Amino acid sequence: MTAMSKRWPFLIPFLFMTAGMTLSAFSGFFCDMTSVAALLLCMLLACFLPYSGTFSACAALFFFFWGLFVLQPWLSPEKSSHAISAKASGSPITIEGVISSRPSVAPEGSRLTVQVERVISGNRAETTSGALQLYVSDGDVSLTRGDRIRFVSRVSVPRRLGLPGEFDYSRYLAYQGVSATCRVPSQSDIVLIRAAAVDSLQRSIDRIAQLLGGSIRCSIPDEYVSSVLTALLIGDQRRIPQDLADAYTRAGVNHILSISGFHIGIVTAFITLLIIWFLSRFEYPALHWNIRVIAVMLAVPAMVAYLFLTGAAPATARSVIMLSVFAVGLFTEREHDAINTLLFAAFLLVAINPPTLFDVSFQLSFLSLWGILIAVPLIMEHTATVHYPWLRTLIQFVAASVAASCVTLLPVLFIFKVASLNGILTNFLIVPLLGYGAVLTGFIALPLVILFPTFAPILLWPAAALVTLSNKFILWCASLPVFTFHGITGRDMFFFLLFMTCMTFLKNRFFLRGAGVLVPVCAFTMHLYAANAADGRLHITMLSVGQAESMLVRLPDGSTLLVDGGGYLYDSGHDFGQRVLAPALGALHAGRIDRMIATHDHPDHSGGLPFIIKNFSVGEFWSGMDVSPEIRRELNSRNVPQRTVAAGNVIALPGPVIMTVLSPAKSGQVAAERDESSINEQSLVFRLSYGTFSMLFCADAGFGAEQRMLAGRYELQSTVLKVGHHGSRYSTSEEFLERVRPGLALISAGYGNRFGLPSARTVDLLKTKGIILYRTDMDGTIEVVTDGTDWSVSTPYKAE
Repeated sequence: MTAMSKRWPFLIPFLFMTAGMTLSAFSGFFCDMTSVAALLLCMLLACFLPYSGTFSACAALFFFFWGLFVLQPWLSPEKSSHAISAKASGSPITIEGVISSRPSVAPEGSRLTVQVERVISGNRAETTSGALQLYVSDGDVSLTRGDRIRFVSRVSVPRRLGLPGEFDYSRYLAYQGVSATCRVPSQSDIVLIRAAAVDSLQRSIDRIAQLLGGSIRCSIPDEYVSSVLTALLIGDQRRIPQDLADAYTRAGVNHILSISGFHIGIVTAFITLLIIWFLSRFEYPALHWNIRVIAVMLAVPAMVAYLFLTGAAPATARSVIMLSVFAVGLFTEREHDAINTLLFAAFLLVAINPPTLFDVSFQLSFLSLWGILIAVPLIMEHTATVHYPWLRTLIQFVAASVAASCVTLLPVLFIFKVASLNGILTNFLIVPLLGYGAVLTGFIALPLVILFPTFAPILLWPAAALVTLSNKFILWCASLPVFTFHGITGRDMFFFLLFMTCMTFLKNRFFLRGAGVLVPVCAFTMHLYAANAADGRLHITMLSVGQAESMLVRLPDGSTLLVDGGGYLYDSGHDFGQRVLAPALGALHAGRIDRMIATHDHPDHSGGLPFIIKNFSVGEFWSGMDVSPEIRRELNSRNVPQRTVAAGNVIALPGPVIMTVLSPAKSGQVAAERDESSINEQSLVFRLSYGTFSMLFCADAGFGAEQRMLAGRYELQSTVLKVGHHGSRYSTSEEFLERVRPGLALISAGYGNRFGLPSARTVDLLKTKGIILYRTDMDGTIEVVTDGTDWSVSTPYKAE
């Protein structure tokens, strides 16, 4: 450890600090300040000991415990009755505060972070503290940092559904210091009390960025071109239309749209060359100064200014720090080590703002450069015999492209569930077009746009033309294949980072080769173990998907049965299957759906199924009479066998598990009308039995369907009842409950839903009958496991 500390002095601080932060972030355990102070004292005293290993050990402990402490203000802040999060209720209140960050504008709306100063409820005003995220549903906003505003809205506190693979939105906001959210329809619902109530240099920079962005959009009417150019020049990516952003992702070049080291390097090189050209025009500087060094040093302030103009994203800040270190090394005539510089930049950013560690742009930027620094030197060592400089440059470019694409493949799959290696090829055209061409011509035009706004369309035309050409190529590439995989876990990421660390810092060839083989084998073995789900038991998992319903059944042989796919009740512009259901199935290692059941055609039950059909392997599809045209289309395009089932059908499943269909009645035995209530009453209701255990799945069936099942003299008695229609007061009659006689009832409902589900009548009836009740809005995801005789229920993913 001592030798490693001398060669890479920031390795131990960064490694152990991030380990402590990761542990505290995912365990909720935080260290107290006293322990940190005691370890700091030990580290300082160790400086006077002759054995340097003691200092290294004390330093490792100090930074680890510092990591355990440092996230507490974000993840476990002190509770206060005056905090904005304490004002969350169902009633609108008047909120007054100051915008504390640059507004983010996207096609689906705008976001403002507001530092709340007071709230007004009725005739009572109260001083309030804390930051909230304000969503403006429609249109652009002209407000900016430092403006004092007032608006009326309901305050809500983000809450976890309690779903495996769920994106932790509350933690994401907490890392930004935000504890509550609210929404208004448009900027007209916001009252500007005072512009520049809190003036600052950053506000002035934001105003310049706002002016530049507006000039670009006014000069280039084509949204597809102006949005990309705005992203390239001032870092505003959120305006890019979703279909175009998806096309860049599929082409594997979405990295070019975020301002990172490459952009900063191009801009810095241009500024440096411009300064060299200017100084070399004069005799005295040319003869007496080291113009190259001076030019690089003068470019540093320009880099910092550009950093703040583009929003100071962590990936951009990392680039500026590394280039500044390089400039200082050049000025002092000291050699620099690229890995050390990367570690220093990462350590500095995380030490200044700890939540940076969990910023996706920082993570991917750090990893891609790390991969390049490992792979490219190894490859270029073997090109010493190449005599053509242009060929060596080409090899270096390809090596960097391959290294960046490959090293970020696993992290991108882990975060986004979809990744592409197409960038290895598309980079050859896109990097010159956008990276060198559009960035450079656009950067040259930016100051001239402010000075001569009338000529802005002419000044921006070269950059716009290059972006137009790039977009055409990217949209053509949209049909290229991509990797879609939902099975990458946090454990895989641990092994990946361990592998990268070993490849970088182990110098003993024996240990290096051992780690290169052992780490991937361990990761692969873990996946094989997780995939072997045939434990002879029946697992029924009710997924906590909000005001919707979806259940995953894993049969004793390990095969899967997906009952419904949840969905949004109203069109939200998002794909429920992609955002909610697919990550949950991936986290549960359900990479293949052997049997899929759609109980009825309502969006809160079937909305997520089309995405699953398109992106997962589906063996069979079963349904009642109602299936949406979209689902039918996807099933037909993939030749998935389809089967319509009805009351009286008995199906033997592996186990053996017996599935008995109880509703709907067979064709011709039901009324022809198809209103909303009849769709619920024709839901596919079935009973699964395994040994002495049984469970009744009632979908959205109400009193009418229950009466038909009672009249049909079916075996209804079940160990577990999936309560019909989310616990509605129009389902689960007392007569029906007497016949079923369950010991356990499960209800899927969204927390605080506007329908008031489950109804008090249903909950009280279950309580009166002495039936144990679990509900997803309170308990999160619910899992029932049985071996055919004994059974248990658990809530492994709590809602909070």
